[in-house]
Amino acid sequence: MRDNRFHILLLTGLACVLMHHSCSTCSRRQAVQDVTIDLAALVMDSTYVNLARKVVYALPTPIEMSLLIKNSGIPWRPALLNDPLNASRYLSSQKMALNFGVYITNLTYAGLFEQAQSVLRYKLAIQQLIEGLGLQSAINTGTMQALEDNINNKDMILQIISDTYAACTTLLDENDRYYLALTILIGGWIESMYIAASTLDENLIQNEDRIKQLVIDQILTFEMIWQVMSDFRDVPGIEELMNSLNGLAQLFDRIGIHQTTGVVSDATDGDISEISSFNVIEISSGDFERIKAQILILRHNFVNI
Repeated sequence: MRDNRFHILLLTGLACVLMHHSCSTCSRRQAVQDVTIDLAALVMDSTYVNLARKVVYALPTPIEMSLLIKNSGIPWRPALLNDPLNASRYLSSQKMALNFGVYITNLTYAGLFEQAQSVLRYKLAIQQLIEGLGLQSAINTGTMQALEDNINNKDMILQIISDTYAACTTLLDENDRYYLALTILIGGWIESMYIAASTLDENLIQNEDRIKQLVIDQILTFEMIWQVMSDFRDVPGIEELMNSLNGLAQLFDRIGIHQTTGVVSDATDGDISEISSFNVIEISSGDFERIKAQILILRHNFVNI
């Protein structure tokens, strides 16, 4: 990916995140908390490590990505989602983590569209992966029951899903399994992009531009993910994950991104002025179709048994 200094990427990426997503009903546990991992095999400053990890916590979670999907006018398409019955067939830690992210996205997607039966089915899939990843201690015994008890309360469902995601990824971090927390995030991110890209195959002309923009807006998010993976590539599992994403990384490298010239505007009180600028992403229709095709391939590989 582009050879930027990490602190510049941090500022640009966080600006992008703040501009393109918000979630009033889904709160995360202390998004920028300091956590530690075993970096014995790495030569890396601890302050830098904590900064990199905070960037990951600032990225859109699968819950927030599902909200972006809903707000982009994408309809309920259950046929796109991963079959909950597949959950028991994922045996490696990487596959379980990737599909934890996939199923969290599916669960949130179902909750947003108030699909009660689908919520219950994906709840069971999530429970199986929580057990497979050894994360039972992260979840209160009443959490999953609370999901059932509030099956017709959309806001409560989203809150429970958000808390479950935060608790599981935090426990992974605290037990030196940071790679799996990052893998979960990537699985959820790809699933969100897959749902958006697949919807463009339908005759939804009225939403086409908004959905395309949703995918394009995520280029900077991917750059942040790629930068963090690059700096942690010596952690077991990261390089394998990077290899699987390399095709998408190369396609994103073809996209032109530039920042508009800052515009100065005076505040109403006359004392403070603001300088505003934003990122402009230039992409051809051919490159967009190639990115969409790569997202579909990645998602197929992620959910494949």
